[in-house]
Amino acid sequence: MSPLKDLPRAAATRLLMIEDSPSDAMLLEAALQDSVLESAIIVSESSLAAGLKRLAEGTFHGVLIDLGLPDSEGLETFSRVLEAAGEAAVVVITGRDDSRLAEEAVRLGAQDYLRKSESRPGELGRAVDYAIRRQRVLRDLERARDEQLQARDRFLSHVSHELRSPLSVVYQFGSLLQDGVGGSLSADQRDFLEVLMRNVGQLKLMIDDLLAVSRVQRGRVVVESNPVAIRDLLAETVAAYRPAADRRGIQIATDAGDLPTVLGDEGRLREVLTNLVDNALKFTPGGGQITLEGVLAGDCVRVTVRDSGRGIPTDDLDRVFEQFFQVEQGDEVSRTGLGLGLFVCRDLIQRQGGRMWAESVPDHGAAICFTVPIMTTGTTPEAAV
Repeated sequence: MSPLKDLPRAAATRLLMIEDSPSDAMLLEAALQDSVLESAIIVSESSLAAGLKRLAEGTFHGVLIDLGLPDSEGLETFSRVLEAAGEAAVVVITGRDDSRLAEEAVRLGAQDYLRKSESRPGELGRAVDYAIRRQRVLRDLERARDEQLQARDRFLSHVSHELRSPLSVVYQFGSLLQDGVGGSLSADQRDFLEVLMRNVGQLKLMIDDLLAVSRVQRGRVVVESNPVAIRDLLAETVAAYRPAADRRGIQIATDAGDLPTVLGDEGRLREVLTNLVDNALKFTPGGGQITLEGVLAGDCVRVTVRDSGRGIPTDDLDRVFEQFFQVEQGDEVSRTGLGLGLFVCRDLIQRQGGRMWAESVPDHGAAICFTVPIMTTGTTPEAAV
C-alpha cells in the first residue's frame, strides 16, 4: 500500500480549475464532487489571466489547468501557472490526444495529467488527491533538505571561524622562529619549520575556502560593478606569481593584446585569478608553462588561465566546479585542498554577468576560461549580492 494513503487530507481542500469550456468545467466539477474530494471548494475560471489573478489573491492546494485557453496555448500556459501556483499541485487536463505535450508538462513540474475523454468515475478525484499529497511530500522533503544544508553551512562557518584564531597564533610564532627571534636554527630545524609553515599555509587556505563557500551560500557575497582594466590585472597577477613560478622552474606569462575596459569587481576578479593560478602552479610540473590569455569575444573579454600539466579527464570537465569535487590524480597533489576553489570562482564570475568553464586534453594541460562583459556607453555600475 502506498504511504501516501496514510497522509491526512486537508480539512478544506481548495481547488482552482482553469477551463474555458463551460460544459467540460461542469462535468469535471461533478466528477470531483463525486469522489474522495466531495467536500473540496472548487473555484473555476475560463482564462489564464483570470486564473493567475485568483492564484495571486488566495491559496490553493491544487490547480487543474487546460493547456488550450483563449489567451494562452501549450506549455507557455503551464509554465505561467506553475510559476504562480506556489506550493499547489498542478494537474494538466486536456481534451486533446497529445500525450507528448502533457508528459513534457509533467517533466517540467506537473504532478499528473489526465485526458477528459478517458476519465472514469472517481479517477479524476483520486488523481488530484494523490497529486496534492505527493506535492506535500515533495515540499516537506525540500524543506527538510534546506534545513539540513543550512545547519551544515552554520556548522562549517562556526568551525572555520573557531579554527582561524589558534591557526593564526601558530603561524605568528612560526614566523618569529623563521625570523630568528627565538635564536638561531640548525639546518635541520629550519627544514622542519619550513614543512610546518607550508602546511599551516595550506590549512589556512582550506579554512578560507570554507568561509568563502559559507558566504556564497548564505548570500553574503557583495560584488561591485565598476570599470576594470583587465589587461593590467592580468599583468599584475603574473608579476605577483613570477617569483613562486621561478622557484619551481615554471614559465609564467601573459598573452593579451589591447583589451577594452570590462565591467566587474576588480577585487573579486583578482581573487578568481589568484585561485586559478594557484591551481595551475599546483598541477604544472617543473619546466612547464602557465599562460594568462585575454581576447575580445563579442561583447565580453574571455580570460583563459592555461597550464601544461596533466589536464582534466573529459568526464570531469563540468564536475570540477562542484563543491568538494577533486580530480583523481593518483598522488597527493590533488589532495592539498578541499575542492571548493572553482565552485567559489564560478559563482563570483556569474555574479558579474560572465560564465566559467573548463577545457582540457588529458596529458596536454588544462585551461579554465571565464568571460567578463565589456564596459559600454551608458553602463551603470551597481552592486550584486
